[in-house]
Amino acid sequence: MQGAAPSQLTMIERVERALVLLAYFIELDGDVHLPMYEKLEAELEKLKAKEDTRARARQRLLAYSEAGAFKAIR
Repeated sequence: MQGAAPSQLTMIERVERALVLLAYFIELDGDVHLPMYEKLEAELEKLKAKEDTRARARQRLLAYSEAGAFKAIR
């Protein structure tokens, strides 16, 4: 399996990989890993929401600067 080195992955990608690994462990060992899986799922949702907020903020700034008003905030 090839791909980006772990140090080059975003936190979202790292959590997604961890969830896949935990899903495998759940299949092997049973429910013992479910609490950790649920915790990582919740963390993934928080990370994605944060990323969405950043993207919306960036879009707002770009729209503002395209209107020629960028200098007004400097």
